[in-house]
This record gives sequence, structure tokens and C-alpha cells, in this order.
Amino acid sequence: MKPLQNAAAAICLGISLFAFQPVRASAAADVNAQQSGALSGGGLYVVRHDGTVGNAVIELWFRAPGAGYDGAHPGLSRLAVTAVAASRPAAHDTSLAEAVQLVGGRLSIAAYPDIVTVGASVPAPAAAKIVRAMTRAYFTAQISPEAFKSARRDAALAVAEKHYSADRTIHDLLFAQLFASGPAHYPPTPDTVQAVDTIALDQTQTFARRAFRRGNAVLTLAGNVDPHVTGNVWQPSASAASASSPPSASMDRPFDSMPGSAPKDASQAGAVAGAGLAWIGPAITNARADTALDFVADYLFNADSGLVTKTADAIDPDAFINGQFVTLHDPGVMLVTISSAKSSVALRQKVLDALASLQRPLDASAFAAARNAFEYHILSNVQTPVNQADNFGWYAVEGNPQYAPGDASRTYVTNVESLDPQFVAQVVRQYLQHPVAVELTPAAHSQEGAQ
Repeated sequence: MKPLQNAAAAICLGISLFAFQPVRASAAADVNAQQSGALSGGGLYVVRHDGTVGNAVIELWFRAPGAGYDGAHPGLSRLAVTAVAASRPAAHDTSLAEAVQLVGGRLSIAAYPDIVTVGASVPAPAAAKIVRAMTRAYFTAQISPEAFKSARRDAALAVAEKHYSADRTIHDLLFAQLFASGPAHYPPTPDTVQAVDTIALDQTQTFARRAFRRGNAVLTLAGNVDPHVTGNVWQPSASAASASSPPSASMDRPFDSMPGSAPKDASQAGAVAGAGLAWIGPAITNARADTALDFVADYLFNADSGLVTKTADAIDPDAFINGQFVTLHDPGVMLVTISSAKSSVALRQKVLDALASLQRPLDASAFAAARNAFEYHILSNVQTPVNQADNFGWYAVEGNPQYAPGDASRTYVTNVESLDPQFVAQVVRQYLQHPVAVELTPAAHSQEGAQ
């Protein structure tokens, strides 16, 4: 599955929330109609129309390394996407952030190691306007000095927030240990404000023009949005187009990362306590194995029914444990993060014991019940326009758009229904044997232990 939002360095830019109201179901005969194709001038789009809701979700997704194309500037993609949203394309214009706010919508941004995305949830009548404003902002990618300063302040706040999030800190530390090089080795949000301050405006502008070009974009739209709204995608004037060199109409190849030959466990001092485990998993092309690991994550770590989650509650009611398989182009990652001030070691062992038991096939009836629950959870999680647009964008940029949960092809559901106990046990034995382990220790405790 795609990473949970709390691991994605997401922001909302202070945009107001809008209380969207559903419309009558009879208002749309073509509910859930899905279309996809190529945008004029380059890039791709996916549209899922649902006339029974009152809002539209518009998102742009780009393949872009979070630390820059040279890997030297962690946080660069996040800084760039934020600054563009706050910049005005021309004098007397409104910025994208202002345009979304004026229609009563909400703007969100998320940066991952290999992907960056910007999205807006707006009242349905404003969809065409925001599609044009968003595509104009990013396909021209102008960054003003004022917007750059604002983006820097936002990045500094994100650094402070990450410092007190065991889940996000452990997530980044696990990826750094697991991958020797490539975007996944670097955190989407850097560890220090000083790292943000080393990034200059001209570097950010150069990155934005390369990463946010039309040909590198996937536009996803969901909710009460007319499929023909893609006709509102910004196009340069004939004179401007002839005066400039044509942008690349092709999308960048996925930015894969190289796993270490012998990744090592690690410990780090921090503001909060926790632990984590991670394993290299299959590529997105191995969809059945990917789905099996999604099933394992749901079976063990679902917030309401996961076996390990229930155990964690009994051991430490204040603990937070998150397990997920992150579907990436190549390779994917299974990771578990544990936030606990007193029981992280015990909980980590519970995770390992649970995975060891899954190396043997589950009883047929128990497996059938767990698979049905997993399918229900998946279908429940793809009901909202935001989740639909998120999934379409994530799986498209990772290289397998039809595999997106909620896609009209039902490819993901078909893979779920193909799972059997023997195959799941085989996948666990193949991929989840030897984890990388990390530990996050509060600085005060670390100092006491060193005395």
C-alpha cells in the first residue's frame, strides 16, 4: 500500500476547511465512472467521477527525488512544492494557496523520498478553476523570494514536528539503514533546520522547473468532477510556446534506491522512545506478493483487529504500533514502527514472534476470515475522493496504475481473492526473515546509560 500520511511530511498551509455537503444520489447517473489518458502536451490523467458527493479532489503527482537530483539536499522537493504553491504566477494574480482558500477549499502537500504531490479538496463548482490554477502554477514553476521564505518557515516547523514524532523519525532511520544510496536513503523532511537553510532559492527554482514539468505529471481527479475538466489544464500561449524550447513530454523513470548489501541495526537519541523493524520486499511488478504483504500488515497491525495491535494494547496501553508494506517501484519495503516509552523491546519481540508463526500456513477457515476482513478494509478505505485520488497518483508514479486499490479494473481485489494460506506463508518466509532493527532512545536515558 502507499505510505500512511503521517510518514509523508504532509502540510496543509493553513488553508481553511470547508464543510462539504453530499448531493442527492439521483443527481448522477454515471457515478463512479473512471477515465484515464494522456494530457495534451504531456503527462497523464486519471478521473473518477462521483456525482453523489459535493466536493472535488484535484492532485498533481511528480516523480522527483526528495533530496534533489544529486542527493545532496534532503528536503528540497518539499521546499520546492511548497514555495510554488505560495507563489503568484504573474503580477496581480493569486497564488494557488490563495485560490484554494478563496473557494473555501483545502490545500495539502506531501513529500516522499521519490515522489512529491500537491492536492486540493474544493467545492465541486470550483473544480475547473482549481485545475487550471494548479496546473498553471506547477507547469510554469515560478518561485518568488517571499514564497521561498514562507516555504522555509514551513519546513522549519516540519523539522520541529518530526523531532517529536517517533513514528516519522523511526521510519526515516529505517530507510536510511536499509538503503545504501538513492532517494530512500534520505529523509523527505531533514533532521535539522540548518539543512533547510543550506538550500538556496536558485537551487529550488532549478529543481522545480525540472521536476514539475508537464511531461512528468500525473493529474488525478476524484469526486464530483466532470471528466471533461481535464480540458482546463493550463496551456501556454502560442507565442510563449514558440519562444521557448519544448518541455520533455515523457515522464522520468522511477527513482529507485539501492539496498545495502549488509544493512546494520542502529540506535539514535531522540526526544521520544521507540523502535522499528524493516525488510526489503518485492517490486510493484510482483503484485500478488505485494498484496500478500499488505494482507500480513492488515492481519497483524490493523488498528482495530490486528493481532499484534491487540497484544500491544495489553502490554502498554500508551504504545502506538504501525505496520505496513510500502509499495514502491523496486523494491518495496515492509516496516514496523513502535512508539513506546517503556515496552518497545517487548513489543518488537511480539512482532518477530507473530511473523515467525506466519511462516506456517494459517488454518483454512481462519485464513478465509482474515482475507475477507482485509478485503473489507481495503474497499472501505477507497470510498472517499481523497483516498481515490491518492491511490491513483501513487500507483501511477510507482509504475502500475491499474494495481491501485479502487481502480475500475479491480486488479487489486483480484489479487486479494487469489491469496491462499500456502502462498502467504511462502512470501513471509521469502521476504520477512532478517529485518533491520533501529531503536530511538530519549537523550536523557541515553546519557544515563553511558555513565
